[in-house]
Amino acid sequence: MARPGIREYLLLLLLAVMWGSSFSFIKIGVHAYSPLVVASGRLAIGALVLWIFVALRGNGLPRGRRAMVSAFAVGLLGNAVPFFLISYGETKINAGLAAILMSVVPLTTVALAHFVTNDEKLTTGKVVGIILGTIGVIVLVGPETLGGLGGDLPYQMAVLVAAICYAIAALIARNLRDQPRAGSAAVILSFASVMTIPFALMLDQPWVMPWDAGGFYAILYLGLFPTGLAMFLILLLIARAGASFVAFNNYLVPAIGVVTGFVILAEIPAPSSIMALIIILTGIAASQMRRKSRPKEAKNTVDIVDKKQK
Repeated sequence: MARPGIREYLLLLLLAVMWGSSFSFIKIGVHAYSPLVVASGRLAIGALVLWIFVALRGNGLPRGRRAMVSAFAVGLLGNAVPFFLISYGETKINAGLAAILMSVVPLTTVALAHFVTNDEKLTTGKVVGIILGTIGVIVLVGPETLGGLGGDLPYQMAVLVAAICYAIAALIARNLRDQPRAGSAAVILSFASVMTIPFALMLDQPWVMPWDAGGFYAILYLGLFPTGLAMFLILLLIARAGASFVAFNNYLVPAIGVVTGFVILAEIPAPSSIMALIIILTGIAASQMRRKSRPKEAKNTVDIVDKKQK
């Protein structure tokens, strides 16, 4: 697995910006419509946008049984299930507590990757990155937020299960590294849409819900960016830098939320927020540190020279 470069870090930052903003739009969406309608709506819009992109660019689709099974699994565990669970959880819990619960993603992904992959083994840098990232999230949202754990247990468990689903899906998505990115993303979101839309139609009957412009535009934004474009970026980053690298995005998401609040709403961040962002960025950088080893060819050359001198 290649070491991430500037481009990969910028794409990770872009992904964090989109996901960091999604929680606010989910709040707007579930205020107007049910969690299932919000989840299925964003998936359908994301899939439609990607299919248009595939048609215009002439991109191919994933081929082979393994690729299609993987796309189905990512659609289920990386989109359909967590989108509904997060929307459900956010009807009760606050964003700070959700951020702490979502920080389980890097820990779970890195741990699972160590056992199920050959090129994403656990390293000292990754352990340091997880520790610093978790500390950064707690500093950002405030240690007092931990006091809310256990209060609305079903809603907190919903977000926690969603985080674990994300971690598993990221590892499954490794099977799509050699497949067309846009085509794979379109198929994944199509599978997820087929899984959720029938339930939304049967259980919630969205056509009887009162029209809400804010809720509609929130779902539209969620479908275009944190779903459609984000799915494409996830596949691209996993192929280039690995699932563990992408998972650290979940530490950046709450920090980016503070930054966007400053840029868009002129909310002055507290000194603890700036410190948290520095800690999180340091953790992500540390997670990618690798021990330098002497090239095999160079070592052999040194051995040969030593033998001649003797």
